[in-house]
Amino acid sequence: MNPEKSGFFILYFSNLSLQKKISMLKIFLLNILFSFSVIAQVNNEKNISFEKVSATKLNKTIFGYLPWWEYLQGSSNYIRYDLISHLAIFSFEADSLGNLKDPLNWPWNDVIANASKNKVKLIISVTNFNSNEIHKLFNDKNVRTNLFKNIETRIRNYNFVGINIDFENVKDEDKNLVITNFFVELKKYFSQSNLELSFASPSINFGGWNFESLVQVCDYLFVMCYDYYGSWNDFTAPSSPFTGTYFNVSKTFENDYSNIVKAQPEKLIMGVPYYGNYWKTKTKDPYTKVDTSKSNKEWVNTLTYKQIANDYFKYEKLWDSFSQTPWIRWFDTKWNQIWYDDEKSLEIKYDYANQKKLKGVGIWALGYDGQRKELWQLIENKFTSSTDINENILPYDFTLYQNYPNPFNSETIIKYSVPDKHFFDEKFNSSKKSDEIFVTLKLYDFLGREIATLVNEFHKPGIYNLPFNTLEFKLTSGVYFYQLITDNKTITKKMILLR
Repeated sequence: MNPEKSGFFILYFSNLSLQKKISMLKIFLLNILFSFSVIAQVNNEKNISFEKVSATKLNKTIFGYLPWWEYLQGSSNYIRYDLISHLAIFSFEADSLGNLKDPLNWPWNDVIANASKNKVKLIISVTNFNSNEIHKLFNDKNVRTNLFKNIETRIRNYNFVGINIDFENVKDEDKNLVITNFFVELKKYFSQSNLELSFASPSINFGGWNFESLVQVCDYLFVMCYDYYGSWNDFTAPSSPFTGTYFNVSKTFENDYSNIVKAQPEKLIMGVPYYGNYWKTKTKDPYTKVDTSKSNKEWVNTLTYKQIANDYFKYEKLWDSFSQTPWIRWFDTKWNQIWYDDEKSLEIKYDYANQKKLKGVGIWALGYDGQRKELWQLIENKFTSSTDINENILPYDFTLYQNYPNPFNSETIIKYSVPDKHFFDEKFNSSKKSDEIFVTLKLYDFLGREIATLVNEFHKPGIYNLPFNTLEFKLTSGVYFYQLITDNKTITKKMILLR
């Protein structure tokens, strides 16, 4: 330190009141603790237990579509294969004669290899969005047989274990028995192959659909819980509102799919969007009227989550309690609005899927989050459980991880691990031989004042993810410290709250 500056600091410090001196000393001590905790964590990661460990595994189906355009951009490099159970290659396009057009650059050998290595089920996604062509695929026996043969060739060549049919804009006359019969024939054709059969089904029954009969033939339905609102609407709104609006996710399962939810919820997957819609508007208000005419259309574009997060998070972020979704607004020459889904709105949907005991959740689309980690972290928090296995995973000692995300806005996850009591007792020569260890987790502000005790109880060995919501404590923006305390160890880390 510069002598002149140090002299000034000593003079400044000596003139402070006793209370302010104590506060500054607390800050100094907490920063020292934080520095040592980083060193401790690095050293701790070098000392891994090889005898008793704990790992996480999925307890629900996590189904993700990987579109060819995301694959070409290299997005598959950022997929957490350990956090998906099904990966659907999007897409093999069916024509009116039952021929299939492979996705660009197929085969994707790296994706195939990673799926196999991580025991992820590889699904062939067969698509068509033309009503007349779909009608022919459903009703012309020769065309249908040709389609089945072409699907069979791909399955044999690339070891697909399931078929997902994504036929959209189906004619009313084909929605009931016709499409059910199509799946009956598909199941019969592949009866010796033990394949999973699924259908990408609409979130709203505008008439004609018999989801109950369809689900009896399919192994499960991927319910596309998005595009409730979009470019076709004359007002701004979320693509996937959970509540509030005339159409929403909760109504989908409580009305359109209610009978299946009551009888066979394990045959439904809730599909969620990793994207949002961008409008230019005349006012800053939510659900504001927009012009949909071709000459002055105020809907701008669909944006992926990675585009929204990377380019637009700098603007005002708002929460719409009516639909339980986030949105962003700012003003340049006009007002701009982006409605999308993030970890907070997806968490509400995921909790609902767990509550209703659905088969799982689905992602449209893999790659739309790019290199960002928060949406993967949410899946890990909501759909994994600990299991004892003979692998090298748990640290030998206590570990307090950096909260994620950090910096954060209102919500974050504090993750920590507790070692096996047997190793813990041996390390510290403890005579206590109980199965559990008493753990305390405290929160402090920047001045070292204790704000709350977040954890104060006995823990079994394992990895713990503690959701922390600052709204409960009415915290303002700034730096905070969280501290893990045990009989023999104290670890402190720093978190940053930005509002």
